[in-house]
Amino acid sequence: MAETSSKIYTTNSAFGREDVSTTDGKQNSSLISELEPKIKIESAPRESITDPRTWLVFGGLCLASFCVNLNATILTTVMPMITRDLSAANDYIWINASYNVASAAIQPFLGQACNIFGRRLPMLLSLALFTLGTGLCGGSVSTTMLIIGRAIQGAGSGGVMLLQEVITSDMFPLRERAKYFGIIMIFSSLGVTLGPIIGGGFVKNTTWRWVFYVNLPFGGVAFILAALFLRLKSPKASWRDRIIRIDLIGNAIFISATCSLLLGLIMGKQVHPWSSWRVILPIVLGVIGWIAFSIYQISPYCKEPTIPPVLFSNRTSATGFILVFLSCLLLDWVVYFIPYYFQILKGSAPLRSGAQVLPFMIFIVPAAGVSGFILSKFGQYKPLQWIGFGVTTLAFGLFSTMDSNTSMVKSVFWQLFAAWGLGSLITTILPAIQAPLPEAEVATATGLHAFLRSLGFVWAFTIPSLIFNNRVQTKLKDVISDPDIRTTLSYGNAYSQADSEWITSLSGRNKEQVSHLYELGMRSVWYGALAFSLLGFFLVFVEEEIKLREHLETEFGLEGTEQDGENKSTA
Repeated sequence: MAETSSKIYTTNSAFGREDVSTTDGKQNSSLISELEPKIKIESAPRESITDPRTWLVFGGLCLASFCVNLNATILTTVMPMITRDLSAANDYIWINASYNVASAAIQPFLGQACNIFGRRLPMLLSLALFTLGTGLCGGSVSTTMLIIGRAIQGAGSGGVMLLQEVITSDMFPLRERAKYFGIIMIFSSLGVTLGPIIGGGFVKNTTWRWVFYVNLPFGGVAFILAALFLRLKSPKASWRDRIIRIDLIGNAIFISATCSLLLGLIMGKQVHPWSSWRVILPIVLGVIGWIAFSIYQISPYCKEPTIPPVLFSNRTSATGFILVFLSCLLLDWVVYFIPYYFQILKGSAPLRSGAQVLPFMIFIVPAAGVSGFILSKFGQYKPLQWIGFGVTTLAFGLFSTMDSNTSMVKSVFWQLFAAWGLGSLITTILPAIQAPLPEAEVATATGLHAFLRSLGFVWAFTIPSLIFNNRVQTKLKDVISDPDIRTTLSYGNAYSQADSEWITSLSGRNKEQVSHLYELGMRSVWYGALAFSLLGFFLVFVEEEIKLREHLETEFGLEGTEQDGENKSTA
């Protein structure tokens, strides 16, 4: 039954903050009517998407998505060559870390910037940063230059991934969005899949610098399409008034805290032991910073919050933010640990283990697309989310039965279950988050959604590796009889030590014992994933099934439409 408690909250529109009386779980039509006539809302039927500019812009978004996701995986096969040529053996971890940290930390700020400056300027800036960073990386003559270039690339990439969802939300009614998110997902997955292949081709035939240069034409075309056709309405205001609206203090706290936390997580075990103060201190400072940020956001001193409290004013959106973190955590959990299973228990080489996870990587694309089209057809997200988490839970249960004797056929089918479940979640959570919120909060909600997605990807390596090492440590004395092997695998070294070459080098009883120990560790990893998946399944019960709007209600639609009214301006 729907909640009926009435509450007052503050919403950010492109024209400033408005105090709005609303009721939990209800459609926001009353909210929009209360904001009028201060806000001119565009209400257009589905047929308005026949405007050819819509498809030119959407095509540019798909190309940009392909570009940034190609970049995300293309380095996997060329990193050894890069570290050798730039003498970066001790700093290789920061080449990827700088990219990931910058990509995640910038997204909530850009979500707010979309409301203040419109969508066009942040998108052009993001594409420009990505292209600039790509050029710097390709021309790097030192590790420092490469790390700086990757950080600039990451900031641009984070902006593109956020803006592609925000702009899609501006062009299509809420009920239609999921299927277009699914189409973008196809291009994203194509980039992810082709990245290692293209990177390997460049390694074989030319220099590693071309793994960066290959992105320049894609980024350039996407920038030109955005510059020519991305003409969205934005509020009229002077630059001074717009800059004053930026939550400078809040963003400074949030970005600093996020960078500190993520750097601590990345350094854990890869640079320093988890028990090192160099790992613990930045994580603690990051958590304290997040707490300080949350307090500041609800204080009277924060005039326009980066993450407005209205985003958590209803149980559907608040739950959706948790679900997106869980779904992305579980998605990369599979991506990291299925290849790991093939390496340590089936003896596969790293390259082959990467190919053995392709059933999951390929099937998740149509699963996401089909779920998006079903949501657009029937307008109900909860059944799809129940199916998603339910099938994912089943998949992790099946993964927990895998050992060194499991057939390849079974492992492929179990991966298909996981792809079906997680694919069903990719395109259905963001529409659920947006459903109870006013359209004025689309950008900030999507910014938080994008950040939590990135955060889930970061934790997807940390949590299961800790589970694995802890399980191995507790069973080490019971399973391993050789004291030298026990020493090698002790104190959190089990994960980093495990590879097919080392295990193959063992003989007889030692090899059997190590394989059994790793089976126990992997089983605990899958049990941990199963617990998170079950949590997601039960959290879906907390959501309400809210009718998805079938008309476009936005302040940021394409210029030149019949609904422009008084709100037409150039972004």
